[in-house]
Amino acid sequence: LTPQSGDLVLNTDDNAVQLWNGSAWKIFNSDAASFLNTYSLSFDGNGDYMSAAVTELNGINAFSASIWFRFQGSLGGAANIIMSGGDGTSANTESWYVWLKDATTIQYASQGSNAKDFNITVHPTISTINNSTWYHLTVVHSGTSATLYLDGSSLGTQTVNTLPSSSGNAFNIGRWSAGASYYYNGYADEVSLFDSALDASDVASLRDTSGANPVPADIESLSPVAWWRMEEGSGDSVVNTANSGTADGTINGATFVSGTGNIPG
Repeated sequence: LTPQSGDLVLNTDDNAVQLWNGSAWKIFNSDAASFLNTYSLSFDGNGDYMSAAVTELNGINAFSASIWFRFQGSLGGAANIIMSGGDGTSANTESWYVWLKDATTIQYASQGSNAKDFNITVHPTISTINNSTWYHLTVVHSGTSATLYLDGSSLGTQTVNTLPSSSGNAFNIGRWSAGASYYYNGYADEVSLFDSALDASDVASLRDTSGANPVPADIESLSPVAWWRMEEGSGDSVVNTANSGTADGTINGATFVSGTGNIPG
């Protein structure tokens, strides 16, 4: 059945009450100790991606990006681009991207000629990225510096190029903004963008660590300019929860999945 605005259903699988607001299900679960998450997007590494135009990032000096990911397959080579932004024409002059370079290295670049490697071995609890674990990655770019956080811990700060003027256009999850064959193989969930540089305490608040395993937190108070929760469960679009109807995501090949191991926590 096609839901109508105001429809209320009981989800007996999750003991949750779900309200359709006209564009997405709002989920309420009194038994849950954390911000309930039901679905993620699965990418097969062979042409799958999600795209959106986030013009709020154009012409700014600082931004932050947050994503929960669990990669699949093997690392290395020109693959596993987690997310990117730009005008969709050239990685060298008009974009930024972050990708899993290998099991111990996450690379970030703004205007791709200034790529920087962040070694995760400085992390207090993570030595390598594996394909059975969900991780939370945050990129904070301010002026000519970038800091990467993995599961809330800083991987360091490095000098990078300033942001291109069109850093928000053609935002992508799962591929380089200029296309090519650089695709991500794995899961992605709870992706958000901010038009400012988050500080360390803000980054920490993106994760709910009150339970046995860290899970996504309700980040509404941090005022993201885009927030794709991946909660639709079907179809070829993802609502921008921060501003529905503006910068909604378009899915190209990726599919919604749910269940143990397929969502964070």
